[in-house]
This record gives sequence, C-alpha cells and structure tokens, in this order.
Amino acid sequence: MIKDLLLDILDILFPILLYQYIVLTKPILKRRSPTHQVVLGLLCGVAIILSMLLPSTITNDFNGDLRNIPFIISLLYGGFMGGAISLACFSLCRLFIHVDGFVVAFISAWIVMSLTSFFVPRFMKRTPRNRFFVVNCLLLFGFAVSICSSFLQNQTYDIVEMSVILQIALLQLVTMCMSSFLMEVTIKTNTMQEQILHSEKLSIAGHLASSVAHELRSPLTVIKGFIQLSLKNAEGRTKDYLEATIAEMNRAEYIINDFLNYAKPQLEKIEIVSVADVFSQMMDMIDPLSQIHNVQLEISSEDHLWVRVDKLKLIQALTNIVKNSFEASKSQQGVVSIHAYRADPSDVCIKICDRGCGMTDDELNKLGTPFYSTQNNGTGLGLMVAFKIIKVFGGTIKYSSEKGKGTEVCVLLPMIAKD
Repeated sequence: MIKDLLLDILDILFPILLYQYIVLTKPILKRRSPTHQVVLGLLCGVAIILSMLLPSTITNDFNGDLRNIPFIISLLYGGFMGGAISLACFSLCRLFIHVDGFVVAFISAWIVMSLTSFFVPRFMKRTPRNRFFVVNCLLLFGFAVSICSSFLQNQTYDIVEMSVILQIALLQLVTMCMSSFLMEVTIKTNTMQEQILHSEKLSIAGHLASSVAHELRSPLTVIKGFIQLSLKNAEGRTKDYLEATIAEMNRAEYIINDFLNYAKPQLEKIEIVSVADVFSQMMDMIDPLSQIHNVQLEISSEDHLWVRVDKLKLIQALTNIVKNSFEASKSQQGVVSIHAYRADPSDVCIKICDRGCGMTDDELNKLGTPFYSTQNNGTGLGLMVAFKIIKVFGGTIKYSSEKGKGTEVCVLLPMIAKD
C-alpha cells in the first residue's frame, strides 16, 4: 500500500509539472482567466484519474490514492470552474470503478470541496506562506473525512495499525507540500515574466516618447509663434480659425509635455509638504472639473501627514487619476471621494474612490501600460505619467475595481516624521 502511494506521488506531480510548462511557455494563458481555469481543472482531473487507476485500481476510498490533493489545488489555484472540472473527472472515474460506496465517496469529495470553496475568493491575495498553510490544513481535513467515509463503508480492514495511518498522512502532506511549492514557483516565475515584459514596454515607450517629443516641440513652437503674429491683424472668420488652431496647438503641446514627463519627470523642488496643503491647492484645479462632469466631490485628510515630494508633480499625478474617476462617474452623476490617512507607521495612503462604470480584471491589468486608455478619446499618457511620478517618489499605485460598481485607487507614499 505504501509503495503504491509512493508511485501515486508521480501521478500527482506529473500533471502539475505539465501545467507549469504550459503556463510559463504560453504567456497568453493568464491567471484566473477561463482558459487557465479549464486547463488547471483538466490537468488536476487527469491527476485524480491516474491516482485512482495507477499503479493499480483502487480497492477502497481511503488508502488507495491521493485524490484530495488535486481537488484542493484545482479549486484554490484554478477557481470554481477548475474545481468543478476536477470533481466531474473524479465522479466519472469513480462511477466506472467497480468498488462499492460511490455515493459516500462523492459526498466526502463534496464536503472537502465545499470547505475549500470558502477560501477561494481571497486565496490568491494571501501571502505565499499563508497559502501554503491553508492548503495543508485543508488536506488534513480531507484526510479526516476519508477516514470517516471508510469507516462508514467498512473499508478499513486493511488498516491494522495506527502507524499505517500516520505513514499515509505523512505521504499526503509531503506530496501536498511539493505540489503547492510547484504552484507557488509557477506563480512567482509567471509574475516575474510579466514584470520584465512590462518594464521592457515602458522602456521602449520612454525612449520613443522622448525622441518624438523633442523633434516635434521645435517646429510646433515656430508654427504657434507665426499664428499668434497673424492673429493680431486677423478679423472675422479668419480670426476664429486662427484661435481654433492655437487651441489645438496648446493641446498638442500638453500631450508633448506628457511625453517628456513620462520619459523623465522633471522634479523642480523636492520638499516636505503636508498632504492637506496639497489637497487645498489641488481643489482649485479639480473642483471646476467636477462641476463640468456633474460629479460630487468629497475630499478630506487626516492631520500631520507629511511626504517628501515635488508638490506640483504630486498634484499633477493625483489630478490625472481623479480625472479618470470623473470620466467614469459622469454618466451616473456619482460621487468621487479623496481621503488621505495613515496606512501604517511608514506610509500615507491617498484613497480615491468612485462609483462609476468600473473595470474588468483584464482592463485593470493593462492600466499604466503604454498608450492604453479605457476612454474612447484618451491617450493613456496621463495615467502613465502618474505611475512614473509616484514611482520616482518611492510610492506605489494600487487599483481595485468591479465592473458596474466603481473603482478604488490607493496611492501609497512614504511618510515623513516631522515634529
């Protein structure tokens, strides 16, 4: 029995290694996408079937296979769809194996899956250490359920000593540790691949932005100067045309400045400033925008929040983020709230919330990438510049959103202690 379980370890690990190969060589297979869930669910289903059939077909539902490990892995790492697929694979295989107790075995599997499902929604948000602890605790619970179901079916005649039970439990724990380790390595490697690809895109965009902006700025300045000279003597419709041309030239200059700020933000004056003072100065810029978009604005800050930044650049970054919130909320005539507070002893969090149209997970993952915008007439430069500026200040921008319910942005900046 123990020898068969040792061989079963290969039945479990082979599909997981195959999953690792597929994920790391197919960048299009994104985590939590339906395709990802189906692939992981099928591979875990294969692992369950192999465990039940090889090296020999099971004779009872306790000491013959390691089915609970793929069950838990598929549900926690592959979501509800992955778990449902692996459960279906188990049910079909168990039905065609001529061993009594199918109903009890199915109910036992359902109990394990039901408890595991409580951890699914927030599982991937936990730290790797916490995830490792959760999967092993769930495995021990599944092991206890298997013992109980075997007693109910009188399938415990092969278990003569407590040492056998302990050996089986130890083998299952070792296999789960190896499986979860492989899954965590896959996640970390895949994340690093995405970060490297994102950094390469940003680097290319930065070089392109800098070269294009410098090449365009000089001729635009000359053209704008001659138009302004012509405007002095213009009348009637000609004057209107020239004024419209200057307005578009100003817009072009604004976009070019965004290019340059993205390529290399020009920090003119780094100083320790109060977040409340930043909000006070920012209100002069964003309050008229809120009225234009028919959005109610709420802004507040805790006292004694100090950060080391270029005040004007921080205002620019926050304004770019708030503008997106206004755009998302204008059709709902909603509320945009801005609140600053002490997130922990070393960080200040500036939270910007709206109740607008929200974004999907795919849209969230693309935020900050070169020239991506959810707005039809947007360039994506504003948010790119905001990410770049906050990064220069040693901070981060975190987005969370739900389609149809709104978006929450958390700008984290290092807090400065000031007497």
